[in-house]
Amino acid sequence: MTDSLLNQGFKICANMTGFSELMGPFYEQTPAQKNTEIVRALPLEKHHLNPEGVVHGGVVLSFMDYVIYRGIGDVVSHDIQFATINLNTNFLAAAKAGEVLYGTGRITRRTRSVIFAEGIIYNNERQIMTGSGIWKVIGQK
Repeated sequence: MTDSLLNQGFKICANMTGFSELMGPFYEQTPAQKNTEIVRALPLEKHHLNPEGVVHGGVVLSFMDYVIYRGIGDVVSHDIQFATINLNTNFLAAAKAGEVLYGTGRITRRTRSVIFAEGIIYNNERQIMTGSGIWKVIGQK
């Protein structure tokens, strides 16, 4: 599965530490055209499953937060610190081990102190989750 992502032009995301390292690795694909959203990916494995045998909702939710967070950083700079203060999501379908989740995030509105953004998580067959939220700008790293 990882080889397939690498063959599609994905590479491991930078700054994979803490929870992101534990849950991932996450991958990203730099678009061929400028000003196009960067696609992030998470290959799903057995440790991502809940007791019912499908991907745990917390995994998809955490990936959504990561996808939007990184999408914000792609625009405003990854040197600016910001934190999630609100995240609303809709679960649309289940995902299974062996699949890859893909996601994009984008800013919908920005003020000096907060950023409004949205994202989508999907696999090769269907949308898995939509989400939107608010991120507080904290400062520079």
